Amino acid sequence: MMIKRIGIVGAGAIGCSLGSALYREYGDDFCFVAKGKRAEKLRKSGIIVNGEKIYPKVYSEKNPEDDEDINLLLLCVKNYSLEETLKDIQDLISEKTIILPLLNGVTAVDEVRKAFPQNIVPYGIVMRTDAERINKNVTVSVKGEIQIGFGKGEEITTDLKLIKKSMEKAGISCVIYEDMRYMLWRKWMINIGSNQVSVLTGAQFKYFGRFEEIIILVTEAIQEILEISKKLDIGLSEKDRDDIVRILIHYPPEKKTSMLQDIEAMRKTEIDYFAGTVIKLGKNTGVDTPVNRILYYAIKAKEKVGLAERQSKRKTL
Repeated sequence: MMIKRIGIVGAGAIGCSLGSALYREYGDDFCFVAKGKRAEKLRKSGIIVNGEKIYPKVYSEKNPEDDEDINLLLLCVKNYSLEETLKDIQDLISEKTIILPLLNGVTAVDEVRKAFPQNIVPYGIVMRTDAERINKNVTVSVKGEIQIGFGKGEEITTDLKLIKKSMEKAGISCVIYEDMRYMLWRKWMINIGSNQVSVLTGAQFKYFGRFEEIIILVTEAIQEILEISKKLDIGLSEKDRDDIVRILIHYPPEKKTSMLQDIEAMRKTEIDYFAGTVIKLGKNTGVDTPVNRILYYAIKAKEKVGLAERQSKRKTL
């Protein structure tokens, strides 16, 4: 199989960062996949990355005269948009399309595989990017690294080197891991420790290593994931926990987590797929999750207050 046509669903910070690189390399063989108002907006306004406006192709419906399918589709949406996204792409891809979810959390791959049982769906995450969206402009100086693979013991159903080659052709680093489910859970551990605690405390990363109380919160929140992962044989260890604490202490100091940015902008967050999922998995495995339970309700309350305030401001305009 050859990867010629690549699509992205989702024009947020990650989608635009990757999309701009793919567009420069692949031209019209790259597209954003969208329907309805999202498609209209992309066609009309394009995307802005590092101050440059570009207009990649937008794919909304199959052309009977076009016998070339999308070979690789990257899902760069928020978890709460995934269900709608899977419905939107049903008639836009073929069974031969490789679908690569690049979402936070640990539930997306299972959802995509359930919706598209005939398609190849590897695990994937984006690491070490500084992509950030402020208003309509996405700024990025480090595109980061896409990590891909299958879970330990899973059948390898495609040549992952083809995906790696297609990304690196566009200047996007891509690494293949033998146990990608473990890597996904490890990133989830980072998300749980950094995003949630930053929202509760309002802290940029420069404060993570300065105040002991923040590190205690981070450590206890990710300890609950470690206990769950042992029940599910994911492979995480105390070393992973300690490594992640060190990573967060030494993260670029002026950076804010994406969830803190969402709260400050009064947007919906992915809390249901962070602490919410920890709580559910804890119940399923018999692991108590009191720290994530408190984090969930505190942040969910902040989210609802912010959304209500945003709606109130719109009504007064």
